[in-house]
Amino acid sequence: MERKDVNTFYRESGSGFPLVLIHPPVLTSRIFNYQHTELSRCFRVITYDIRGHGNTPCTNPSFSIQTLSDDLLALLDELGVEKAIVCGYSAGGTIAQDFVLRYPERVHALVISGGFPEVASWFVEQEFRLGIHFAKHHPLLLINSLAWSHQVTATDRHEIAEECKKGSPKFWRRFYEECFDQSCTKALPQIKVPLLLFYGSRCFHFLPYQKIYQRLVPQTKTVIVPGVFHQIPVKKHHFFNQTLTKWAKSIR
Repeated sequence: MERKDVNTFYRESGSGFPLVLIHPPVLTSRIFNYQHTELSRCFRVITYDIRGHGNTPCTNPSFSIQTLSDDLLALLDELGVEKAIVCGYSAGGTIAQDFVLRYPERVHALVISGGFPEVASWFVEQEFRLGIHFAKHHPLLLINSLAWSHQVTATDRHEIAEECKKGSPKFWRRFYEECFDQSCTKALPQIKVPLLLFYGSRCFHFLPYQKIYQRLVPQTKTVIVPGVFHQIPVKKHHFFNQTLTKWAKSIR
């Protein structure tokens, strides 16, 4: 799908209600393989590589979260998707939130796994600073760390790493920086669609965010996933997929 300076790589499977999944910095749509395998039985699963990541090359590393939202809008238009369930994983949730706030008519429901409305704690801030630092100075180490932490099998680790290597560290860094500076906390009450949150029970520095969403977004359901840190869509993919499917059926 071409949009001016970017040709977006995407993958789709299944034929049900559209479900779009958005990956975080460095990683690619490869991270959602288990969603394609399982959720395509109930949904039209759509994943894509953000500009400068994986198989979506781009020449201009100057972009904003709003730019990335517009890329998603162009992709949905190209695929003929009028309305979708939009799911953001980690910092991919920053794009998802901006998208629902700017294009509410295109979103049926919102899912955020390990997300946040702003970087508002010391631990999360340090995590982003490390991402920015390693994207600039040690990109291969960053790739290997993320591939290792997201593996279920050795094949996962290898394929995730190889897809990450196709991307540009300049774009990773920009994505980290844009998410670091973005805040939609004050705008959260404008989200009128149902919201499903996933947090890992071991990811203690992200858990406080659930209270912000619960307080400000009217239709919020929170699921705390036991025995996992941050990588829920991969490490606990069966639970994630089953819970998302059941919830999606309940809100139709």
